[in-house]
Amino acid sequence: MIAFHLACPEIAARETRSLIVGPGPVLPAGEYAYVEFYCPDPGCDYRRVFIQVFSTDHPQTVLASINFGWERESFYRRKMPYDPEAPRQITRGCLDPMNEQSEHAPFLLTLFQDIVAGEPYRFRLKRHYKQFKQQVNNRTAECSVGHPDAPNT
Repeated sequence: MIAFHLACPEIAARETRSLIVGPGPVLPAGEYAYVEFYCPDPGCDYRRVFIQVFSTDHPQTVLASINFGWERESFYRRKMPYDPEAPRQITRGCLDPMNEQSEHAPFLLTLFQDIVAGEPYRFRLKRHYKQFKQQVNNRTAECSVGHPDAPNT
């Protein structure tokens, strides 16, 4: 997986989703960035994003690692027939069991599911995925220009 900001830095600088959280009992107050990673393999077409959540106060520490797919469950059912729960989990967003998680990961996943992962963000991720794939596969990609079919969110 390669960070989106390494392939398309101008777009990532403008469009990386973050949340500003006030003081509360679960999460320290601050800004939390949901940083996107995609598979660079030309044969990989899983149409999903791997997201790591960082506090802007401590950008070197991964707080949550989330898998998310924007397609319908039926798409992921065909891709992952061996795991009947995977399609529902990936379309809602789920913590990645093989990557870093902090004690705040479940809450950051809930924020992702309830606030971040709305329809406009799904369009944005789909657009980012296409731009990333074009850029890393050396096609004529314009990473500084948004996709005309999706709203700029």
